[in-house]
Amino acid sequence: MIKKFLWVLPALALTLSVISCNKEDDIPKSKEDIHHFAYASHVDNGFFITTFEGFEKGTKTSFSESITVPSGHLFMEKYGKHVYIQSGSLFGQGGEQTLYKYSIDDKGRISSVPVASLSFPGSPNVVELIFASETKAYAVTCASRGQLIVINPSTMKIIREIDLSPYAEEDNDPDAGNGIVRDGKLFLPLNQTKAMKELVRTSAQIAVIDIASDKVEKVIKDKRATGLGMIGHTCPILDNNGNLYFYTGPAAAIMCLMMPNMGYNDGLLRIKKGETDFDKDFYMSLQKTDGAEVGSYGMYMIYGGNDKIYLFLHKPSLVSDPQNPASVENKCFVPYEIDIKNKTGKILPMPASSSWAANAIIKVGKNIYFGEHTKNGIGFYKYDTMTGRGHEVPSIETPAGPYKIISLD
Repeated sequence: MIKKFLWVLPALALTLSVISCNKEDDIPKSKEDIHHFAYASHVDNGFFITTFEGFEKGTKTSFSESITVPSGHLFMEKYGKHVYIQSGSLFGQGGEQTLYKYSIDDKGRISSVPVASLSFPGSPNVVELIFASETKAYAVTCASRGQLIVINPSTMKIIREIDLSPYAEEDNDPDAGNGIVRDGKLFLPLNQTKAMKELVRTSAQIAVIDIASDKVEKVIKDKRATGLGMIGHTCPILDNNGNLYFYTGPAAAIMCLMMPNMGYNDGLLRIKKGETDFDKDFYMSLQKTDGAEVGSYGMYMIYGGNDKIYLFLHKPSLVSDPQNPASVENKCFVPYEIDIKNKTGKILPMPASSSWAANAIIKVGKNIYFGEHTKNGIGFYKYDTMTGRGHEVPSIETPAGPYKIISLD
């Protein structure tokens, strides 16, 4: 009898271990395990930026102590010890031309009052910031004179402007997009649009800028895609091997749907580590991967490790109200995984979200959290990369659809 009991103990221990692992979200975190995050939600005429601790299951957040900024194109990023926030003017609508710099208090929260600010004079329409160091960042403008503004984040002062107008097609602004710094170079996509409304039927383009001199070294082009790094929709990815990935986004996908065979191409392109030209051996169309369709496109992107990229994939067939694309009734964005090694993709086992909550994605440990507005609730939904399990209800509930999320650690 005793021998039988001893034989059962290892199995019992294993079972308890599995149960414990499956309920990791329910275990109170120690002080060392607590991490802080901030998310933004768009409500009425502004963004509510809210700090919270960890992704413990059952957490409910509120806007009672949120920082607010007016509607527009929201930029929010932590760099060094500070958080930078701006609501910029995109397409000439909403926002303001002031960048705010916030500290993080001893409780891991964003301070209620900014420690510094920088107002951009005139009408530069600054919408994004790309950090190169503590003392240099690049402010990207849209629908303007075609300038790239160089600032010092430490002093919050403008250093100079880089004239990008010589690289424009159709007008005087090449419409710079979301860029990234690697190995002393700024890789800056040039969208090439007509008055920020229509893509020019041209090759995908990236300006390669030397950080030390702020000089444009060259503009690389690739006919396999049209328009890269669209502001507010896509962002570059740096993988564990130092390779860069750029994606076209909704503008190219919509043109593919409306004007097939007219020279518009969606796609994911790569620049390998140590190189400054497009990789001729890598290209993916997100309209041809599993679960996608003509008109599909990705919203936002994060690198999840192990050659995997996570994003929201738009599926036109899920649109229930075509006359009102921004309606919360249109649950047409599905959590999606791209395998860049095998050039494949798949829809994750999670509910579909509305468009206003299809930008906030973050990797925490082995989990990916998607900010969603679904029929099952509003908040952050968990996907376990180890087990492939997606959750049907939010781990964290939010009062409105999450629009963007950052780590404060």
